[in-house]
Amino acid sequence: MKYKKINLMLACLFFSEYTYAEEIEIQLRPIKVPAVSLKSNLLTGDKVADDNLANRRLLTNDSAQLLEGIAGVSFYTGGGVSSLPVIDGLADDRINIKVDGVTITSACPNHMNPALSYIDPSSTKSIDVIAGVTPVSKGGDSIAGSIIIESKPLVFAADPNKPIFNGSVSGFYRSNGDVRGVNTQLNYATENFSAQYLGSIVESNNYKDGNGNTVTSTEYKSQNNLIKLATRSGEHLFGLNVGWQDIPYQAYANQAMDMTNNKSLSFNANYKGDYDWGIFEARAYRQRVNHKMDMLSDKQPGQMPMDTKAVDLGYSLSAEIPFLETNKLKIGHEYHKYTLDDWWPAIPGSMMMGPNDFWNIRDGKRDRLAIFGEVDSKWTGGWSTNIGARLERVTMDTGNVQGYYDVGGVYKDDADAFNAKNHKRVDHNLDLTAAARYEANANSIFDFGYARKTRSPNMHERYTWSNEAMMAGLMNNWFGDLNSYVGNIDLKPEVAHTFRATAKLHDSEQSDWIFKLSPFYTFVNDYINVVPNDSSNMMNMSMIGRKSLKFVNHDAHLYGADISMSKHLGNLNGSWGTTAVLSFVRGKDEDGSNLYNIMPLNARITLDHTLGGWGNSLELVVVDAKDKLDSVRDEQKTSGYALLNFRTNYKFHDRFRLDAGIENLLDKNYNYPLGGLDYLKTVATDPSGMGMNQPVLVNAMGRSVNVGLTVKF
Repeated sequence: MKYKKINLMLACLFFSEYTYAEEIEIQLRPIKVPAVSLKSNLLTGDKVADDNLANRRLLTNDSAQLLEGIAGVSFYTGGGVSSLPVIDGLADDRINIKVDGVTITSACPNHMNPALSYIDPSSTKSIDVIAGVTPVSKGGDSIAGSIIIESKPLVFAADPNKPIFNGSVSGFYRSNGDVRGVNTQLNYATENFSAQYLGSIVESNNYKDGNGNTVTSTEYKSQNNLIKLATRSGEHLFGLNVGWQDIPYQAYANQAMDMTNNKSLSFNANYKGDYDWGIFEARAYRQRVNHKMDMLSDKQPGQMPMDTKAVDLGYSLSAEIPFLETNKLKIGHEYHKYTLDDWWPAIPGSMMMGPNDFWNIRDGKRDRLAIFGEVDSKWTGGWSTNIGARLERVTMDTGNVQGYYDVGGVYKDDADAFNAKNHKRVDHNLDLTAAARYEANANSIFDFGYARKTRSPNMHERYTWSNEAMMAGLMNNWFGDLNSYVGNIDLKPEVAHTFRATAKLHDSEQSDWIFKLSPFYTFVNDYINVVPNDSSNMMNMSMIGRKSLKFVNHDAHLYGADISMSKHLGNLNGSWGTTAVLSFVRGKDEDGSNLYNIMPLNARITLDHTLGGWGNSLELVVVDAKDKLDSVRDEQKTSGYALLNFRTNYKFHDRFRLDAGIENLLDKNYNYPLGGLDYLKTVATDPSGMGMNQPVLVNAMGRSVNVGLTVKF
């Protein structure tokens, strides 16, 4: 009964009477002033476009995972739709992530609702990844780089007498975890009006590892909906996106808690105008999130409810102004207001979790006000440059807090000490970017760049206050290591100085072979790291034998290189080609210790074949052992491994696409390098709870046979 809706939607495909119509993407008419022929992201920008995304959508409902295969990108393992991306060793809030131009904050103290979890892969048109040296116009409050994701574009009718009504429906199944889902796209458009609906639903049970054992707390269910409206008049385009999400549950193997609900509602109004002097863009947005955590059935249900309410509200204004024929000035202003209430309701009759509600963050506020300016220039002799500056004012504040109870000093002393302080903090942050490109000839491009990037602490780094580590500290953890964390109200912003260069060599048409090498070095002043928490709180100890830690500022540095290459191998019963990427990164704290969760040396080699509408790929993934470990967090070693994946697809009649594949073809049993510890297995190693637990790593997914069908109408 539970899949009647899915089956009905798939059945309807084959009885549709609608014809598939010609369509054009929304775009403004050509600008009337001389255009500048250069890219704003001169350095290491990787774009994952629709064709490549189509080959990956069958594999995952986690949009972050669409970036697998981009050199330097890795992931902290989270829930089934909520992994946290990493760029060259810097993760999560350190990355500037925008979804359809909007900044979305991870409201959960475990970061179970990151920005990329609010858009399903089926709704994604393109993703831009810019490592390290990011143009200031792309955003601030970050030090790692940018991930810019755009949903599928609206369309306008080319013929005013022939409105468009078309769409597509996809159904898919993945054997490991019994994952099933449906995605829908509907388009209606006239010459000057366009409407689109994008919807998805996916449900998964727990998956199994390479030994056939169930990895508990990995089930999930997610529903995403997006309505996009637009109208154009002459050179002006007006748009409105309305999105809503419902995740009724998403389990986490590497957390003590699970997501038991996440509901969001978002509005994103935008405008783009083409004027004689250039292009003007404006955007205003609001997203409200109601988020709940507790323990699902694999753990002990109903033991510790946690509620979060958050709002992202903001606007942006920008203008692009060409001047002197080969230059382009971009100026802008942005405002982002974030409010957060994070509380844990009392459990009636509980001696430990009552009689008060526990207020983790109360009346939290984080406001960002920014202005920026940058100039793109194309010079003689094959040179082009991007130079920009960005100023931001980040104002943070929060109200008074309280613990579950007032007796015994466990919560009261910490709450009183926190409440006695002035909570308001104001950071004045400066970003600078200088990049140059030299196109030496038809076969080589060289990029050089420096960026000074700044990130202020997030709300939980700065304002979590309880030194009770057995429960409260464990709940403020988005690292998956089962340690306990407490904030530091006196944290300073991180300031990263990144130097990056890229050499790109290729044949003159860039159709036979390409080789790209990008070494980098980043020094971070006041990197937010951790030290052992030396609080005298009588409950400053871990219930499961892990560490109690406090956020502090240290200096740190990271260095490494990203390599990518491709080669056309020839034509024999179709076209053959190969691609390869390799990534290396190391990170060190000022005291010489290793930074946490640094991805080991890894490589990915793919053999591709196409013949008419048929495409195939065989992929080898090789990952070295992770043995450069953060001893402060008691990070655990992972062994090296190699995986083999096979994927195939067939497109016919321009209306049908069939996808199939086998992931982890050899059913390899291994651990995710950035997957953290398995909470249930770690707890189970010491049933007495006396702190003698042995850490157990999260096991990765074993073999999965995947199939999917897309029908356009």
